Amino acid sequence: MALIDEYKKEEQKLLKSMRPVWGYSLLATISMLAMPIYMFSIYGGVLQSKNMYTLFGMLAFALVMLIAYGFFDSVRQRVLVRSAVEMEKNLAGLLLAGELARQSDANTQSIRDLTTIRQLAASPAMSAIFDLPMLPLFIFVLFGIHPVLGVVVIIGALFIVALGVWAERSTTFENQEHMVAAIESAKKMEMHLASQELVRSQGLYREAVKDWGTAHSVQLNKFISSSNIVAIFAGMSKSVRQIIQVLLITTGAILVLQYGAAGAVIFASAMLGGRALQPVEQIVTSWRSLKQGYHTRQRLMKRLEEMELPVDRTKLPRPTGVVALERVAYVARPGTPPILKGISGIISAGDSVAIIGPSGAGKTTLARIIVGYYLPNAGVVKLDGQDLKVWDPTARGLHIGYMPQQVTFFDATVRENIARLRKDDPEEWAIAAAKRAGVHDLMMKLPEGYDTVIERGKFMPSGGQSQLIALARAFYGDPSVLVLDEPNAALDQEGERIFHAALGTARKAKITTIIITQRPSVLQYVDKVMLLQDGLVKQFGPKDEVMGSGNVKAVKSKPKIGAAELQQAGAKARAQQTAKSSDKAKGSSAQVPADPNAKRVQRTAEASSAPSNTKKEA
Repeated sequence: MALIDEYKKEEQKLLKSMRPVWGYSLLATISMLAMPIYMFSIYGGVLQSKNMYTLFGMLAFALVMLIAYGFFDSVRQRVLVRSAVEMEKNLAGLLLAGELARQSDANTQSIRDLTTIRQLAASPAMSAIFDLPMLPLFIFVLFGIHPVLGVVVIIGALFIVALGVWAERSTTFENQEHMVAAIESAKKMEMHLASQELVRSQGLYREAVKDWGTAHSVQLNKFISSSNIVAIFAGMSKSVRQIIQVLLITTGAILVLQYGAAGAVIFASAMLGGRALQPVEQIVTSWRSLKQGYHTRQRLMKRLEEMELPVDRTKLPRPTGVVALERVAYVARPGTPPILKGISGIISAGDSVAIIGPSGAGKTTLARIIVGYYLPNAGVVKLDGQDLKVWDPTARGLHIGYMPQQVTFFDATVRENIARLRKDDPEEWAIAAAKRAGVHDLMMKLPEGYDTVIERGKFMPSGGQSQLIALARAFYGDPSVLVLDEPNAALDQEGERIFHAALGTARKAKITTIIITQRPSVLQYVDKVMLLQDGLVKQFGPKDEVMGSGNVKAVKSKPKIGAAELQQAGAKARAQQTAKSSDKAKGSSAQVPADPNAKRVQRTAEASSAPSNTKKEA
């Protein structure tokens, strides 16, 4: 579903909801005419007749009309605010969903743009726009008093409009530069807040502040430059309006002195002229906000053209777990080399597959395509013979459990995180998922068990705990397919035991399991191995066949070995060497079974203890 269509619908609803504002503006304008009517009555009748009853009657009339003016003006403003808020309320969630549905470059700028439009729609500048069509009414009244007064107001209005056009042309470049600088400053701020861990641990406060401060300084300088020009023209427009009022008073005085007009003409003409020119001046003063609102809407519309909302589709039955890749290719951005170059293969239901390969081979990208996060530029991914993008996204998420390489959590309880914020689901589902993953006992050891809140400043799980909680989240909903990207990178020996047991559980339940890994210990729990290299499938087949083919040497050159694994395997290697030395010393012919990883682990241990020889050993 195109999100821009939803935006246009809401925009039309906003305009329709603002129709009553025209009526309230007209009533408020008519109410403002009470003041000149009151003054004409005082000067033309009360002062001559000296009738106190007439005075108090006109006073009551003026008070009622001015109270009505305040009422209509406040109702008008409330309608504007309510209409603008209703538009943002209906669109904000859709914009967030649209941003989350993007393959890349998801950010909050579109939601901030929507907020800017809402603020503009409820601002005094918008009220001035509704007041502007009432200008002919005041001019008509002034012409009724005397044509010269009407001509003076028309000339003044044209002069203020000319100032506004001049101001717009003078500030266009500065306003655009300021908006670009403001967006860049916001991006820098978000980047440094997202990198807080690195900044705090490495003491990069000065560097972070300096980097953001440079961008923010550019924004402030652009703001000052633009504001200076706007301030000049705003001051000029205010001065012009006051000068016009002085000219109206002078014209009224001339009419009284030379043509015997009533004295009320002096004050009434000034009041009517000032009220007539007020919206013109306010629009000129708020011109930068109006222009920024226009550019904000243009930017938002362009963004919306690139966004699609997830579409509800027919709920298909639970799949068996057959994953088929047909010539899958992926390019991150136009003009860049492809990351995946036509990958094909069929993973049968219940298979457990390890995807291995050197860094940059495309393993994580392939995992993201299999779970539907990325859409391939060419080729297709099928689940039980059905194109993955045809599956309902919600149902697909329950059928395919996913554990990304970078584990993140919502600000919610552990149970709610395992349940993926599905708060309407039975609580037992989250506990069942934790038990399937083998982490139920770990959850019970947390400060408040499943009700422990994960949030900065309260409780943040360690790296190993995070991976195990994410493992339980992947098992949630009894999935048919599990995709795990480096699921044991931060696990200790106990965590590895839990993880391996979870793989066994998935195997017994005939859950199709796809593991992106660099750890050889995982290979004993898989049936098949897919070797990726340079975005291509180098080999795919049974584990023993792939591992014994000789193509995996490049993959083994840079394995990820945990501290516990390194210590344990190193001790085993040293024990084997000691046994061999002892046998040689005794002249014995006995042979010690060799650990296939012993030499590799020993070299790794020696490299870690002797930095100067690292490059040579590598």
